[in-house]
Amino acid sequence: MAEREGGGGGGSDMGILLFVVILIAALFSARGNSTGLFGDNSGVKFGSPSRSGSVEEEIGGASGSFGIGLPPSVSLPPPVPLPSPIGSSISGTVSTQATKDNISMQAFGSPRLGYADEYVQLSAQSANRGKVIITGLILKNGNGEAVKIGADEFGNSIALNPGERAIIATALSPRGFNFKLNKCSGYLAQSKTYSPSISGFCPHISNLPQIRNLPDKCEIYLNSLPYCTSPIVNYQTGIDNKCASFVGEHASYPGCVNDFKNDPDFDQKEWRIYLGLPREFWENRHEDILLLSQSRDLIAESSY
Repeated sequence: MAEREGGGGGGSDMGILLFVVILIAALFSARGNSTGLFGDNSGVKFGSPSRSGSVEEEIGGASGSFGIGLPPSVSLPPPVPLPSPIGSSISGTVSTQATKDNISMQAFGSPRLGYADEYVQLSAQSANRGKVIITGLILKNGNGEAVKIGADEFGNSIALNPGERAIIATALSPRGFNFKLNKCSGYLAQSKTYSPSISGFCPHISNLPQIRNLPDKCEIYLNSLPYCTSPIVNYQTGIDNKCASFVGEHASYPGCVNDFKNDPDFDQKEWRIYLGLPREFWENRHEDILLLSQSRDLIAESSY
């Protein structure tokens, strides 16, 4: 019995020694193999998370002693585009500065014209590929006097689309500002004088669809009105209050604009621009007119 116990103890010691040897070998093997024990693929992470340790520990890369990998890629926001400079696309159009190639000038002077009737005309070439900015251009007469072309009624730069023109008058604007003609502009000439004259053709009030809801007598009266006319309604017209109210709402420049402003042909191809001078700027008989850029480069010239 004693011999069997001693023999069993020796075998047990040998088994323990063999297990220790195998375990040491496994540990040395794990050091040289990253996929072994506690390797990167084991799911065990070392180092402090950014909440409790330094951020540098997480973004330090694989060179750190803890084997921390690179952080996931971060999508940066797209860069904010710079404002579109002149010559680039702006709201689907192209705006460029005036040059000798994209704009021309004509002058109109005569001994019969007073200063309120004299003007020059700028025309954008039909072959242009975009708008030509004319606000800020300089007009210079033969005496060396110069004046700048102004902005529109809202202070925005005026630009001519291909084929458009600008009538630039010397005098003050009858409306107090520069403006573009539209299909209702004929109403403006009813109470003020424009030179050159504004066309007296406007959409006729009798063409409005609402006229069908008015009495026959009112419709007959509306058909009798001239184009671009705001009539004075009184008892002699023989129309009722409903008809008179309709006339007051629609037979005027504001009423016409409200009715037709969304028509694709509402804007016309002509600007009226005023230099606002109280005296003659161009000589009646002979004049040399220069159109210059803001940097005083010659763009166009005209003589008569």
